[in-house]
Amino acid sequence: MKRINQLRFKALFGFLTFIVILCALFLISSINSYEAFAQSDTQNDVTANDIEDNGEASPYGLFTSLSLSINGGNSKIWATVKNDFTLFPSTVTVIVELYSSNTYYESHTDMELVSINSIEDLNMGKSIVAECSTGGVQKYWQARMRYKIDNGGWQSRTTGTMLYSADGTYLGLL
Repeated sequence: MKRINQLRFKALFGFLTFIVILCALFLISSINSYEAFAQSDTQNDVTANDIEDNGEASPYGLFTSLSLSINGGNSKIWATVKNDFTLFPSTVTVIVELYSSNTYYESHTDMELVSINSIEDLNMGKSIVAECSTGGVQKYWQARMRYKIDNGGWQSRTTGTMLYSADGTYLGLL
């Protein structure tokens, strides 16, 4: 009888440990990061018009954390979307867009779309990048991502408007 109680206790303890770890992962992944510098070879040349809702994805994913960043260097600016964490399998369709302007605008709608990239399923730990040359001119830049998880609706997120020099050096968030 004592042995059975010990086994039950160990099983319950193991189950509770699993739940605590799962909750910790959920909380950690819910913190949005805006400094993802990784670039993956999972990019492809699908345009925004090519992405359709074909109904093949099933809503199995419970939680997905995506991060959006904008960076520069070597006379280039790039926007990166990274799938930081996905709880259970899901299809994460992502479109990353990069906008620029010679004058400051708060909204990307007033800026020029200069680069776009998309992927039909961005796997956990992978990234997708849209990049553009500065053209040797200091400009204001903004990144935007549009994404859809499984058969859910489209959502979007943008960075703030940032000033980069002609050589791609970050000069400030405006």
